[in-house]
Amino acid sequence: MVERQDVEAALETRRELGAAYEPEIVDAMVEKIEKRLDERQRERSLPARSHHGDPRVLLGSIALGIPVTAVALSNAPGGGGVVVAIIAWIAIALANIAYSQRR
Repeated sequence: MVERQDVEAALETRRELGAAYEPEIVDAMVEKIEKRLDERQRERSLPARSHHGDPRVLLGSIALGIPVTAVALSNAPGGGGVVVAIIAWIAIALANIAYSQRR
């Protein structure tokens, strides 16, 4: 956006220099406006990063995590199964975080 002070400065310059320099003043103001419009266009054309991953990936990883947990708890006696299950869920969480950050 062109600031009010920019327009006021252009008008003051016109008053000081007179009508003879009006085309140059207008051209400078138009150039400044076009530059700002180009900057806005570039900002809008940048792809927006989505911080939300595909919900199918999240649901799929949960669907895979449930049987992994069941296998870990049934095959490892005592606290070992719990540790394996916790490690599996941490790995699933890290995979989901990595997937969501790559987009």
